[in-house]
Amino acid sequence: MSITTIQARKLGTLIAKARARKGLSVREVAERLGVSKGWVGELEQGRYLDPSPDRLARLAEMLDIEPGRIDRITKGSVSGSLPGIRTYFRAKYDLTPDQIERVERYVRRLKGPS
Repeated sequence: MSITTIQARKLGTLIAKARARKGLSVREVAERLGVSKGWVGELEQGRYLDPSPDRLARLAEMLDIEPGRIDRITKGSVSGSLPGIRTYFRAKYDLTPDQIERVERYVRRLKGPS
């Protein structure tokens, strides 16, 4: 995933504000996320133009940031870079094709009509 400098700055501001609201230091966020303090700092300063969608998703969850907010800032780069549900569940949970089909049906029911 690659984003523009403007997008990186907006994303950094969003993350820095969310971290401050949670009362967490850069070090605490880095430790919980399993990344370097420098990575978090660069991201917050808007200097990171190629953040991992997986890391951003975990960071959003940790800081209670709605993933859609990140996706709007990055113009869909995050969601567009994530694997589909079939690939994710096969890789993450080693589900059978039948189990994956059941998960997909359940998610479609949850989403409701499009």
